Amino acid sequence: MQLEVITERDDLVIHRMMLDPGEATFWHTDACERCSVIVRGSRLAIEFQGDGQVVEFGVTAGTTGWDEPEQRVHRAINRGRDVYEEVVTFYRSSREVEPQPRSDLHA
Repeated sequence: MQLEVITERDDLVIHRMMLDPGEATFWHTDACERCSVIVRGSRLAIEFQGDGQVVEFGVTAGTTGWDEPEQRVHRAINRGRDVYEEVVTFYRSSREVEPQPRSDLHA
């Protein structure tokens, strides 16, 4: 996983993330409202820790989505044949808020 902080202010953080085919993010929760823009990719899965629920869906460049905080521990997995890339703006209440705190639980 490649993760780059594009910009950071007290009230927001913008990340650029890339996943190679088959690669997954770290297990985490989402502490902030966020807006994601798909740059490239074809298929993504969100796997939830604990109950094993997996939500898989197709993605296309230019798709934009708004998401609320998610307290369930989860990770994203690139299920496509190409690199998955997204730019996410996290809206936070203060600089101390970590947008995607890593989970210390293990699958």
